Amino acid sequence: MRIIPLWILLATTLGFAGSAQAQDQPKPYDPRAAFRETDKNSDGQIDRQEFAERIVDVFYIADTNKDGFLVVEEYARLPHSGAFKSADSTGDGHLTLSEFERIRFTQFDDADTNRDGTLSVDEVVAVYEGKKSS
Repeated sequence: MRIIPLWILLATTLGFAGSAQAQDQPKPYDPRAAFRETDKNSDGQIDRQEFAERIVDVFYIADTNKDGFLVVEEYARLPHSGAFKSADSTGDGHLTLSEFERIRFTQFDDADTNRDGTLSVDEVVAVYEGKKSS
């Protein structure tokens, strides 16, 4: 199963979570800006609660028909949205919030290379750049 990199999730969340500048021209992805946007308590770490809140926001914003599920077309609007089939654990063609969270937390855990339960800006940038943090 191919997992979508965490930086894609953060780019998605930054773009979908109320970015007013998107009305003009989309800005290039900045992993540090996405990190700051997700780090609600500004402690320099993205904890699982902050990540969970962002995931829920992204899910409901991506659910354009507001039926409580993401179908392939809605999921495909998320940047680099491969892996729908692997995320759809029931194979019913719909992603529930639970299925969406499961795939995203797998990405969180993969990015958390020091296994401290949080993401540092270095871990997020390393994932974005395709590197492994030490």
